[in-house]
Amino acid sequence: MERPIPMYRVEKSIDDTIRVLLVGDSWAAMHSNMDSFLCSKIKAKVSTPVVVSSKGKGGEISRGIYRLLFDNDSLGTRKLIESGVDYCVIFAGINDAAANLGTKQFCYHYRLILDFLLKNGVRPVVIEIPDVDIWYTYRDKSIKDLIADYSKSVMTGCKMYEMSSYRESLSEILKENNYFDSIIYIPATLWNGPRMTINPLLFLPDKIHLNKEGYNKLDECIAEAVAKDILLTD
Repeated sequence: MERPIPMYRVEKSIDDTIRVLLVGDSWAAMHSNMDSFLCSKIKAKVSTPVVVSSKGKGGEISRGIYRLLFDNDSLGTRKLIESGVDYCVIFAGINDAAANLGTKQFCYHYRLILDFLLKNGVRPVVIEIPDVDIWYTYRDKSIKDLIADYSKSVMTGCKMYEMSSYRESLSEILKENNYFDSIIYIPATLWNGPRMTINPLLFLPDKIHLNKEGYNKLDECIAEAVAKDILLTD
C-alpha cells in the first residue's frame, strides 16, 4: 500500500453558497450533464445559493481517484476542492471490482479519500453501488484474459467481477471506524430499488452506467440528504 500523499489545506468560502462536488469514475464524469438538475433539486429545499460541479475519469480505480484529489491537470480535482467545497459525492468501486484488485486496497484508498475530505471540513457523500453487470461488459474477453482475471480474483480472495464484496467490505469499514457519524450515506435501495441487482430502467444497455432516469433518481436522493444535512447544521 502506498503512503498517504501530503495534504494541502482547503480554505472554506466566506459566502453562504453551498458547493457540491462529485468526483470519481465515469459515473462522476457522465454526471456533468446533470449538474444543473441536482443543483435545482437542492435549491428547492434550502434557502441558500447552491453550486454543483462534477469531474470524473472513466475507468479510474479508487487509488487513482484519491491521487486526482492532488492533481491540477485537466482531470485533477484539486483546483475545484481548493475553490471551497462543502459536500463531496464519491463514485468509486466499479473499476476496482472489474480489475479484481481486491477489497483491501479498495477500502484503503477509499479511507484515504474520506480522511482527506474530513480533515478539510468537507462532508463526504458515499454512494453505495448496486450489482452492476461487469460480466456482461467483459463477455467477449479472450480466454487468456479471463484466466488472468480469475487468477487475480483468487489472489485477492474476491469473486471475479463481483461488486458485492467491495460494497460489503466498504460498509464494514465505515461501521468499524465510525465513519457513519461524519458522512452522508446513500444506500442503493433508496434509488435503485429493493434489491441489489440493477434496475434495468435506470441503466444504459451496457448494464454499468446510469441513464438519465437513473441519474434523476439518484440525484433526488442526494439532494434530499444534502438538504437535510444543511438544514440540521444551520
